[in-house]
Amino acid sequence: MQKKKYQVFVSSTYTDLKEERLAVTQCLLDNDCIPVGMEQFPAIGMSQMEYIEKMLDDCDYYLLILAGRYGSCDDDGIGYTEKEFDYALKNGIPVIAFVVDDIENLPGKKCEQTDTGREKLNDFRTKVCKGRMVKFYSNVDDLKAKVVTSINHCKNYIPRIGWVRADSLQKEDNDIEEKIASYIDSHIISKDEIDQLFDKTVVMDGGNAEGHANESRIKSPPVIQRTYSNADISGSFTFDYSNNDGQYTIGSGKYAFATKWTKASDRAIYAYKDGAGIEGIARIKNCSDLKYAIEMKCDFSSRVRTPEIGDIIIWKNKYGHFAATRIVSILDDSRGADHDELMPMRSTCERICGGGKRKRPRLYAPSVSSCSRMSLSSVDLLMFNSLASWALFTSRRM
Repeated sequence: MQKKKYQVFVSSTYTDLKEERLAVTQCLLDNDCIPVGMEQFPAIGMSQMEYIEKMLDDCDYYLLILAGRYGSCDDDGIGYTEKEFDYALKNGIPVIAFVVDDIENLPGKKCEQTDTGREKLNDFRTKVCKGRMVKFYSNVDDLKAKVVTSINHCKNYIPRIGWVRADSLQKEDNDIEEKIASYIDSHIISKDEIDQLFDKTVVMDGGNAEGHANESRIKSPPVIQRTYSNADISGSFTFDYSNNDGQYTIGSGKYAFATKWTKASDRAIYAYKDGAGIEGIARIKNCSDLKYAIEMKCDFSSRVRTPEIGDIIIWKNKYGHFAATRIVSILDDSRGADHDELMPMRSTCERICGGGKRKRPRLYAPSVSSCSRMSLSSVDLLMFNSLASWALFTSRRM
């Protein structure tokens, strides 16, 4: 752990409190603090208060010693000590205040000599003691003891940024870089190690995708289809609704539909209208013909629908066009799928897109082809795959 030193601004009048300031400065040094005060003020081309504010900005704590003198004033008639106090409060610098217990017992030369001075001192003393805890001291030894207690209390209960050696920061940076490099080295798999995991590429054709999967289940694991969109108006797609936030985009341009899905069971799946550009979704139960589903009356009032196998989801996008997807099959790794390790979830959908005025759908060469799959290159991805098929039609709907 880095060893911090805290910078403390020591504020007080000067000529009447030289002994007290010296004692407090030594206490701070003995407790790993860096004291700052008027003793360090240089001859510089700026006003005294401007320099004081710069010094305070770099300090962690403000320590005030208030005795029998108000002190010298700035041009506006407010004393420098009071201005330092006000600046610390305004900028959130913790204040540690020590006030002499009995002004009446102080020597005359350490007290204000004018009524104006005594009035300002009393007002300032009231301001310091109001709304905060202060320590009252009777002599120098009493002050030293209370400074030690208070500064350590602040370090424990009001920790600040503090100061540390620059070389300790450099060492910490080096340690972090070494840990990162070590972690990366221990979690990287080489190309040779990857090649050893696979003995052939699995390709699933449209006619017997499941058969190929069974045949190759032991010989080599499948690859996840990493594409989550298809702009064609007919064809097939493969997607994994446990990836890409469950989103798959069908179509393009004004006929794009960002469908979104999450797991429900091996008989149903959740469909959402949360995809980009989707304004509504509806469910049609047990409808086998997509080209007629688009003509049916639909309820778009819900954010989420739960279609079962054989149901159709109608999607409405922001351009007023519609698409239909029919759930054909679902596989769920948490409900006894026979190849749970290789294909945790699978969903097959058909779809139909359209928009504009309502009339009978026009069929555009519906092709229902299954998807193809390729081999993975990382065993970490074996759990992420699912299969879906769709056929794309176009129609127009109010």
